[in-house]
Amino acid sequence: MNTSPGVCGVFEVIRAIKLCVLTIYSFIRHRLLVIKWAHHADNRSFGWDWKSINFNRIAVVNLLLSNYKNPKYLEIGCSTNILFDSVPTMNKIGVDPVAGGTERMTSDEFFFKNKTQFDVIFIDGLHTYAQARTDVVNAIKCLNRDGWIVLHDMLPQNWIEHHVPSVSNSAWTGDVWKVAFELLQTEGIEFKIVKIDFGVGVARVSKNNVELTDLTSKLASEEFNYYYDNIVSLPIVEWQEAQQWILS
Repeated sequence: MNTSPGVCGVFEVIRAIKLCVLTIYSFIRHRLLVIKWAHHADNRSFGWDWKSINFNRIAVVNLLLSNYKNPKYLEIGCSTNILFDSVPTMNKIGVDPVAGGTERMTSDEFFFKNKTQFDVIFIDGLHTYAQARTDVVNAIKCLNRDGWIVLHDMLPQNWIEHHVPSVSNSAWTGDVWKVAFELLQTEGIEFKIVKIDFGVGVARVSKNNVELTDLTSKLASEEFNYYYDNIVSLPIVEWQEAQQWILS
């Protein structure tokens, strides 16, 4: 049965109303959360324009994989599979409790049962310091020597992008950046942050039995102001420098 033009028009109006309501709800929720957490606010911000940089996390992961003949790849946090489907290796596993990848479970559940060693592990799960740190610790244990760990969302632009719990109505990086300070101080790990795509952290684990430096007692309660004041100590590099390092 064909739907009449009039009925189609009604459906379009209903969809438009729903979209409008959701937009208004999202805006109001965002404003209320910003007010609630205003005591964490910081007016300073970075002016990075990620859309103007024509490289992203896909470029990083595939460049790393190009170092291997038949690499094993693990991705934590797949969602829409934008990255996972762009990785050409046949030996790949994607873990996400909601959508995408190949394994429908949390990263903790996966690492508990996993027996495979990987060459490259990409971490983009829950954007909190606690979970990102746990994922890194677990990733190190199942990484081949001289393997790589990649972390997304390490360079928040402002306190709203950073804040945990999320108060953002657009991009949310969370406080994953805190792990960067631990990776930087860990023996047996070379670490850099590529200044693309909300900050892509790249760590080469060059020794066996590496233990991530634990700065939890110092960093757990820190907010955006700490990150802003100490960002100069992080090894942030442009794409060209990162490419030379990865291929060296």
